[in-house]
Amino acid sequence: MSWRWKLSVLLVLILGFSTLIFMGHETSTQAPPIPERVVDQSGATIFTGEDILAGQGVFQKYGLMDVGSVFGHGAYNGPDFSAEYLHLEAETALERESQRRFGKAYSNLSAAEQGDLKSGLASEIKQNRYDQQSKNLTFTENQVEAYKANVKHFDSEFTTDNKLPLPSNYIKDENERLQLTRFFAWSAWACSTNRPGKDFTFTNNWPPEELVGNAPNWQIFLWSAMSLIMLVGGIGLTQFLMSAFPNLGWAPDGTTLTDNVKSFKPFRSQTSIYPYFIVVVLLFLFQTAFGVVTAHYIVEAGGLYGFDIRDLLPYSITRSWHLQLSILWIATAWLAAGMFMAPLLSKNEPAGQHWLVKILFIAILIVAVGSIGGEWMGIKNMLGNLWFWFGHQGWEYLELGRFWQILLTIGMVLWAVIVFRSISPLLKGKDKGSLPYMLLYGVMAIPLFFSFGLMYHPGTNFAVADFWRWWVVHLWVEGIFELYTTIIVAYFFCSLGMVSERSALSVIYVDIILYLGSGIIGIGHHYYWTAQPAINMALGSMFSALEVVPLTLLTMEAWKFVHLAKVEGSIKNFSHYWAMMFLIAVGFWNFLGAGVFGFLINTPIVSYYEHATYLTSNHGHAALMGVYGMLAVAAVLFCTRYLMTEDAWSNKLCAISFWSLNIGLMLMLLLNIFPAGVIQMLASYTHGFWFARSYDFIHSNQFQMFTWLRVIGDMTFVVGGILPLVFLVLRGALHLRKAVGTETQPTN
Repeated sequence: MSWRWKLSVLLVLILGFSTLIFMGHETSTQAPPIPERVVDQSGATIFTGEDILAGQGVFQKYGLMDVGSVFGHGAYNGPDFSAEYLHLEAETALERESQRRFGKAYSNLSAAEQGDLKSGLASEIKQNRYDQQSKNLTFTENQVEAYKANVKHFDSEFTTDNKLPLPSNYIKDENERLQLTRFFAWSAWACSTNRPGKDFTFTNNWPPEELVGNAPNWQIFLWSAMSLIMLVGGIGLTQFLMSAFPNLGWAPDGTTLTDNVKSFKPFRSQTSIYPYFIVVVLLFLFQTAFGVVTAHYIVEAGGLYGFDIRDLLPYSITRSWHLQLSILWIATAWLAAGMFMAPLLSKNEPAGQHWLVKILFIAILIVAVGSIGGEWMGIKNMLGNLWFWFGHQGWEYLELGRFWQILLTIGMVLWAVIVFRSISPLLKGKDKGSLPYMLLYGVMAIPLFFSFGLMYHPGTNFAVADFWRWWVVHLWVEGIFELYTTIIVAYFFCSLGMVSERSALSVIYVDIILYLGSGIIGIGHHYYWTAQPAINMALGSMFSALEVVPLTLLTMEAWKFVHLAKVEGSIKNFSHYWAMMFLIAVGFWNFLGAGVFGFLINTPIVSYYEHATYLTSNHGHAALMGVYGMLAVAAVLFCTRYLMTEDAWSNKLCAISFWSLNIGLMLMLLLNIFPAGVIQMLASYTHGFWFARSYDFIHSNQFQMFTWLRVIGDMTFVVGGILPLVFLVLRGALHLRKAVGTETQPTN
């Protein structure tokens, strides 16, 4: 490829990560401070900074980010604890001031009198009383009394209230419940107190709360408008470039497609990979099973169809497992596909390679079983001070304990070594920007970017830790894995004669420039309301809008697969027909789930009201399952098609699975998650965010109706989509092709 391509990629990466490092610096220096002491106006200590961090540890240890949320990040069945504390604080203060000034209840005041009290309370609460020199934070009398009221409220919420889908007395230690409330008090303070020298709070005036004057500020409107300009301009410019350079994208090289499945003979290392795919489909099944239980908790907080399972499987565990297993099965599928593809492309199997594959398999099993068991033991408080290392780490999508996280990172390094050993012959004499080297770079990036999840510890400021968490959840999953899979698919298409090498390389370079060019800085859309500086919202909103551009192109390019994979005039004659169909589905969900639904919630003014509602979950399900899940299923079908014998393969089972997974996912969104998110966002706009996440709203008739309708999509997805896939892969294990020795090359 031309040096201009390489220079463009280099500039994109330098600019993107330089900006991201700048955002990290601003986050670290401008995060809401943890005071040494919180004092009343007489100087008496109410609680300390150590209490706040201890409370954050309680929040993490018991998996409460998978029950409710703080700053809007977490689960949606429980309240947002920062918003709940803030609302009760405002109600307590207003009632107190009403009695003091008017001698009657706040509800009995006139509208003018109520408005006067709310205005005074907003001025009082928004004044920043943190002293930089003494490191002390001073609470007013109203804040002190509100703190006492919240202590009683949260003590009841985690013991006898029974409104949360948790067992009674979930947090047994009274001191831990007290520390937890102190952490919530700090988070509510950050939501309602202005940054030094600014007229908006640490969280950019989020959450919407009329009682304390939290409303969208001018920056939210400005950057919403700028994001729309960036979107329209980006699409227009890209369409112009694609028209000016029509050879960009998937283009055939004029040779005949090679369909080599029937004559294929695998290496020993490739047949050793088959157990990975068995684990993948079983984890997929378990993940959705826990998802069904998690969804049912929304209509029956006390358990499952009359059976109280909260002590054995509380909501914090079922949702944790649902999320963690989704990452684990999808990642395992593509790691296994990489190990399978490497010798397929290089026609090389190094000595002892199959033993390394088996060792890695055992390591992945240890991580899967150990982390799942550790999380359950952690929230049961059975691990003592080792909860962070072996129990529930406490962060959404990164629930596994730090020990298991490190072990998984080491496993990814071993995986990179395995792939490198296979592809090393392809690198000899090749340009550093060639197809084999792009594959190497993609492989090396997988463990590197996953390791950024190790950048925080239990005592890290919540805002700073959340900054690093999204490096894994967004940048690793949505950026690096997307790039890696693009490289794998491009290389395979090239090897089969479907596209030219130049075409494959152009797709990869365009993907890096457009996808990472927008996605690296676009990570900032996760930082709008998590107590990070406003510059992160400005950068995140504009570049996340540009993320829609490559997603639009991917949708257009996906249909080209139909023409690229034709055998005897039809794609249906291609042995990998159903793998190709899942890749086409990825293009559809990329546009709808990541593009349309993603842009819908990333515009700051929309995000202000919808953040942490079901509209966020709507985007999450459509993008994670629709894009990365379908990619993983495509990888499973592609590799197992080579490994099982012809008589074990079933196009009928693949067809049932394909249509059921896609239709089931669409029904989940249309019947439940999307409409529930819309009414929840309207409730946030009308009554305040605290109400949209309250028990009363979640258990209202309309919201419950949408939740029950989800059963149709869930059953279609699980019964029609997953079970045929599981049956196909398990049956294939009994009909594997015989492996050839390392001295023989497989037919390619």
